[in-house]
Amino acid sequence: MKSIANLTAVMLLSACAMFSQQAQPKASQKAGPAAIYPDASKTPGAPNPEITQDNIKTTICNKSWKGINKWTKKPAEGTEIVRPPESVTNPIKKTSMAAYGFTAPEADYELDHLISLENGGCPDCPTNLWPQAYGDAKHPMTQEQREASDKANPKSTAVLPGALQKDKAEGYIHDEICFGIPNAKMENEHEYPPTKAISLKRAQEILATDWYACYLNMVAKKACE
Repeated sequence: MKSIANLTAVMLLSACAMFSQQAQPKASQKAGPAAIYPDASKTPGAPNPEITQDNIKTTICNKSWKGINKWTKKPAEGTEIVRPPESVTNPIKKTSMAAYGFTAPEADYELDHLISLENGGCPDCPTNLWPQAYGDAKHPMTQEQREASDKANPKSTAVLPGALQKDKAEGYIHDEICFGIPNAKMENEHEYPPTKAISLKRAQEILATDWYACYLNMVAKKACE
C-alpha cells in the first residue's frame, strides 16, 4: 500500500502532467510580449490537488478559511495555510533564477506562483514557480520601486507589465471563481468587480496560458472567460 506522501506526490505529478500536456497558445497568440511570460517548458503551472471545485466554498472562497500550515505546523488563515515559508521558497528562487539565466539582484524578482495560491495553485511545485520581474530588462526595479513608478506614471507603458500587474489579474480571477457564492471572500471587487463566474479549472488554465490577456480584459471591464 502506498503511503499518503507517495499518493500526494503521484497526484501532484499527474496534475502537472495534465497542464503541461494541454495546448499552450503560441507566442504570437498571446496578448503580451514573450518577456512577460515564463518558459512553458520550465514553468507550465501546476494545481494544488487539495483545492477542488467541490471545496472552494470552504477553502479559497471562504472568508473564515482556517487550518494548519504543513511546514510550520502553526494555525493559519486563508492562503497562509498553504503558503511555504522562505526556508522552502528561497532555494527554489535561486534554482529558478539560475535556470532562467537571470543575474539581476533577487530583489528585482518575485518568486511567483504561475497558478496563484488563491486560485488553487501548487504551493511548492518548481513547475508552478518562476522568477517574475517587477520591472523589465531595460528597467530593473524592486517591488517598492515599481509601486512608486506605477503611482507616478499610472498610464505609462514604458515598462513592461510584471509581477504587480499579474497580482491584480490573479485577484480578479479569484473573484470570478467565487462570484455568486454567498458571502464569499473577494480580493479586489471594489476596484474591478467580477461580472460572471468561471470554474476553478478554467481559471487555472487562464493563468497557466495568458494571464496578461485577462489583465487587459479586467482593465477594460470585461470578464476573463
